[in-house]
Amino acid sequence: MNDSNPLLQPHNLVNYAHIRLEHLKPAITRILDENRSAVELIISSQAQTPTWSGLVLAMDALSARVDDASNVLVTLALIPQTDDWQAIASECWTLISDWHVEVTQSLGLFKAYQTLAMGAAAQRLSPAAKTLLAKKINAFNAAGLNLADDQKTALITLNEHIQSLEHTFFTNVQVASRAWSKLISDESLLAGLSQPLKNKLALKAIATGREGWLLTLDEEAIYNDVMAQCENRALRQELLTAYSCRASDHGPMAGHNDNGPILEQLLERRHHKAHLLGYDNYAQLSLQTKIATSTEQVMGFLKSNNAHKKPQLAAQMPSLKALASSLGYSTLQAWDYPYVAHRLSAQLSGMSDAELQAYFPFNHVLDGLILIVQRLFDIQLVAQLSFSTWHHDVMLFEVRDKHTLLGHIYIDPFFREPKADGCWTQAARDRRIDAQGNVILPVAIFHGNFSPASDTTPCLLSPLQLRMLFHEFGHCLQQVLTLSDVRELSSILHMGKDASEFAGKMLEQWCLSPACLLWISRHYQTAKALSSEQVGRLLDARKVTAALETATELLRSQFDFEVHLSVGHGRTVQQVLRHARTEALPLGWPENDQFANTFDYMVTGYEAGYYTYEWAESLAQKVFAKFENDGIFNQNTGQAFRDAFFSPGDERSLLESFEHFMGAPAKGF
Repeated sequence: MNDSNPLLQPHNLVNYAHIRLEHLKPAITRILDENRSAVELIISSQAQTPTWSGLVLAMDALSARVDDASNVLVTLALIPQTDDWQAIASECWTLISDWHVEVTQSLGLFKAYQTLAMGAAAQRLSPAAKTLLAKKINAFNAAGLNLADDQKTALITLNEHIQSLEHTFFTNVQVASRAWSKLISDESLLAGLSQPLKNKLALKAIATGREGWLLTLDEEAIYNDVMAQCENRALRQELLTAYSCRASDHGPMAGHNDNGPILEQLLERRHHKAHLLGYDNYAQLSLQTKIATSTEQVMGFLKSNNAHKKPQLAAQMPSLKALASSLGYSTLQAWDYPYVAHRLSAQLSGMSDAELQAYFPFNHVLDGLILIVQRLFDIQLVAQLSFSTWHHDVMLFEVRDKHTLLGHIYIDPFFREPKADGCWTQAARDRRIDAQGNVILPVAIFHGNFSPASDTTPCLLSPLQLRMLFHEFGHCLQQVLTLSDVRELSSILHMGKDASEFAGKMLEQWCLSPACLLWISRHYQTAKALSSEQVGRLLDARKVTAALETATELLRSQFDFEVHLSVGHGRTVQQVLRHARTEALPLGWPENDQFANTFDYMVTGYEAGYYTYEWAESLAQKVFAKFENDGIFNQNTGQAFRDAFFSPGDERSLLESFEHFMGAPAKGF
């Protein structure tokens, strides 16, 4: 053991501050070399009479070691690094990817798992262990280990092509999003934009050595804010055209980094992969890791959800059209929707964006959120004053149940290069019990993109950022409150997207409730909370923008699933997109809209699974109704929720947990 390499030292929490470039490749190489030797021993010793400890826990320990090291690379990539660092990290990722392919293609391991699953000893395993064994066998089957040699070779080649196409698609989105920009020198063109938003655009200009305000397409949150606030209709049209035509053969950058052919090839290869594995289409294959049991069930859910939610937008249209008419618009165009909805919402709430954000300083909101989850789930989040970190903005909390340490949550809240736009949760370590009976505790990291405090103003959260904080904190809690002893059943990373998104959608319900908003709002200057009347107006006003958001989510869900379902049916991607718009978002939209070409969820693990956001939200709303009935801060209900949904991890299905908590089966799922 190299004692000087922090990546190779035993640790409770990672010693981030001491990891250097020279530590990366030697550590990854050593871990993988030792793993390969260990795998050979496991196969030889477990081939005839495999055991849970000798096979499953032994392999789990090896996988955990690789995953833990991988997570360090992920975390450290979120601070500015040199080109040398990025090059070495890329080499490490290639080595790690090769290792995972080797494991999934190991016929010796596959046969050992099969022998254990079919043996008499398997009948004595716990339900959780049986669940994991089934997942392992399914994973090997999905890797083609049960196929004939020629089919297996074809699948390996297909997977390589799919991975390459996904990488190209994602890279094209990033390059195309950076390719277009517009420098504004006349501030009057930015009428309507809040001062914080203009400050961001000014900083973008300064970063390029220019004066003025720089509009770009690489940050979705900034793009959405400009589209919602900018009074200049022509500028909104120009911005929407550039944004919706990225990575396509249309728009101002037509032909550059065109993802149209890439997406068609990707869908065809996924379809071919599904056929090789015995499925009718890729949508059917994707359901093997989700709750839904058939594509018909998902399409039925989407159709029902559309029928239920579409009237929300229809109900807002007369008011939106009336406001558009008062602004002199003869018709309501795609570049008008966000602006008119935002303006109508502001009229109804009686508050500007800046006035509203002043009530939600990040530190106070976080304190309030922590108090809420502590009360609901009978836990303690204890801030740590001294710990090794990758950035001085990072906070660390121990999560305790009375005197028992359950895990840790890091919070890295503020935007900086090279962080991506948006907020997300990293499952940095999963709970497990090793072969020696030691409990390895889970770790979650919240990565945020909030604007840091200035000399005069603290970090203030917009309503969307408030929801993102609650949503991701739900994921963090799901990661650290599990009591599952089995690593791959305790991690949010290994859960189906529907189960993992449920926790986020569930906690999101609190920041949409009057009592919670009254609790967490506190003006950063006056220390006054919002009044009940103000909260009521805000929630009524939110229905305007929420209707458009909901319709957009319905569109994305239907398009993603249907485009994977209909490959080979003679429809192009654009035809599927137009049909989904008609079904979910029946608004006038430019014919040259190329949304599919930059829909990166298609290549980040959500393919044929974006609908799970809607699925999870529908379940969350039903569950939250019980909290509203019992009291949204009711500790008994909160503890029952924790026991039903968080404690078991992925040892039982989300619908089983729903029935356990609600006392009745979920209908319509």
